[in-house]
Amino acid sequence: MSAGADCAPGAVEIKTAPIPDPEQIEVVVLNGTERTGLAEQAAGQLEDRGFKVIEVGDTDERIDEAALVKYGPEEYAGGLHTHAYFYGGRDGFDLEWEEPITIVLGDAFKEVRSTSDARQSFAQSGGITTPDGTCAVE
Repeated sequence: MSAGADCAPGAVEIKTAPIPDPEQIEVVVLNGTERTGLAEQAAGQLEDRGFKVIEVGDTDERIDEAALVKYGPEEYAGGLHTHAYFYGGRDGFDLEWEEPITIVLGDAFKEVRSTSDARQSFAQSGGITTPDGTCAVE
């Protein structure tokens, strides 16, 4: 990509639009709890909402929140959209992240939000702002 007109030198360019549909988003779902089968349960709910689940497993990473949604600049818009499906989830954007969007389920996880609830949450978030060290490109 060529540098955007408003990009500061050294800023990482991220695509903020269009927001991909769940059918265009590949995710990894990891169980970060002691609850057996949690990743499989969440993966099924994500697939019901159209997401492409490419891997399911366990992790030693433990979090208290419902979920930690990890993603990097390449998956920025998809990561934001995915995050909206986890009430009480934490946004895990990382400039260095080069893996697929990865969801680590935490102790507060109950269920994946419905598509309508996720859309409402996303709409109420006030739109997309770019993180420090990045700039938006179309």
